[in-house]
Amino acid sequence: MRRMIREVTVEGKRLKVDDSGQVVSLDCPEDVTWGDPGLAPRVADLGGSSFVSCSVLAAKGKAFDDGLIAAVELAAQAGAGGFAGKAALLARLAAALGTGPAAPIAAAARDLGSGVKPPAPIADAAARLVADFLADERTSKPLGFYTWSPALESVFRQDRFLQRELPDPTAFLHAARTLHADPALRTGYHSWMSLGERLTNPFTRPDLRRALAALDAGREPAYERGTAFAPPSESPEGALVKRLFADRPVPEGFNLADRLIAEIRKGGVDLSPAAASGWYDRVAWSLETLADPSRGPEAAKLELSASYREALEALFKGILALARESHVKQLEEPMAGCGPPRPKFRPVLTVEPLPTHYLSRAKGYAFVRGVLETAFGGAALRGLRRLTASGPVDVPLDDELAGIERLFLGAHAAACAEIGLAPEGGSAADFAGWAADRDPDLGQDNRMMVPVFFDVERRRTKVWAFLGWRSRPLVASFAKPPKVEVLGSAEKRGWFGFGAKPAAPEPVEFESARYSLAYPVTAEVYVSTRLTREEFRAHCDRYKTPDQILSHLA
Repeated sequence: MRRMIREVTVEGKRLKVDDSGQVVSLDCPEDVTWGDPGLAPRVADLGGSSFVSCSVLAAKGKAFDDGLIAAVELAAQAGAGGFAGKAALLARLAAALGTGPAAPIAAAARDLGSGVKPPAPIADAAARLVADFLADERTSKPLGFYTWSPALESVFRQDRFLQRELPDPTAFLHAARTLHADPALRTGYHSWMSLGERLTNPFTRPDLRRALAALDAGREPAYERGTAFAPPSESPEGALVKRLFADRPVPEGFNLADRLIAEIRKGGVDLSPAAASGWYDRVAWSLETLADPSRGPEAAKLELSASYREALEALFKGILALARESHVKQLEEPMAGCGPPRPKFRPVLTVEPLPTHYLSRAKGYAFVRGVLETAFGGAALRGLRRLTASGPVDVPLDDELAGIERLFLGAHAAACAEIGLAPEGGSAADFAGWAADRDPDLGQDNRMMVPVFFDVERRRTKVWAFLGWRSRPLVASFAKPPKVEVLGSAEKRGWFGFGAKPAAPEPVEFESARYSLAYPVTAEVYVSTRLTREEFRAHCDRYKTPDQILSHLA
């Protein structure tokens, strides 16, 4: 093991510390404060601290991810750089389809996305498709940040509509042949599908690219059930639901998040990204060591109590729920002492020691930066701005992407240094600078519900509900203390200065350190009505406590 030696000053004395054999114990004892402190809508409401919980970084990531995807959605719709724009592509496609069997689908999508009404020959058919789609609130109701603006709501409805299965082989062949006949349409369609898969994840059902490849080879395309113009994307939790309950009822008391954690631990679900994986898979992969802390190199340096492991499970559920809501439009919702004072040495943590999670999250941002540069080009990416509910951020998106990658790499470096691990990269100074200047993104209200599957038998939707934030004590102590030597001790001398002997090593007293740990409060529950962020937050404000919120929700 690489030796980790550093010098620190504690209570006016210089100490040399060898962390290589150190193991830090983490525990979350019961909070004995009087009364129920309630739920904090924003992690910033829990107050500032010199210690940064992983939840605080998760809240920063959530705010950034929402704004990034919102900006990309509008850029992809209007076109930017080398990306032609979905609105223009749909307009060209609708014109090329004429009045054939696939024409009402493209016309309805244009109506939903841009408000362009279809021409008379197909107007009635397109209107019926739009009315049928809008009547299905489970599919058509905008959720998440898509309620920020009418433009985002329109993109949500347009793309959700295009996730619907093409009705028959005739419409399928008409759409494929039309796309194939127009090189610009075909190129734009490929770019659109690639952006959707890389920004979120590979599709759960076929799109038209296989049909285009068959036509390139001179073959008649084979119709596949489920084919859509722009299908939804897969997720680890969605794949698990389908594996377990695609053809049988969901049992009473089933909890998807708990089962997902159990499957990760026993190897039934592997979160490692595949070559085709998109950003969502990489976010889920970054949470692996929260579900199973034994998988990261920090496992050898940390001893976790049962209560802290429970806190990590809550963190896993909370971050995954927040990430799913960021991708809600695109993800498939499957059906289913005394004496002379001694220097006291304690674990000093500025960030929750989860370095593997931070490193994986940083790699995810590096990945999505590459995806966006490929889709739009470097110049166009520099022209984009991350969106918020109140408008765009006045910083180029590529600068913000580089900054948030450095932030999570810096958190990784800081966490490694504080538990005695060699970091894989990053500068702790990047993290420290951010932590010292509280980020306005941490003031975002994170309360929301996001659907995870629809239970056909019960005719109800299972949702992950993010109720708010709470704090609890975190006690860090040494299960195996580091080697600590007091530097600069005076020599012990005999009479008149003769017979000088080295002073006996000055003892060091090890003690625990106490921090305030922010953690998310989530629940998994069946609902009959899907609520937007705004509707759900009003519900939480009315009922206050988790029990009351959930009882009135169900």
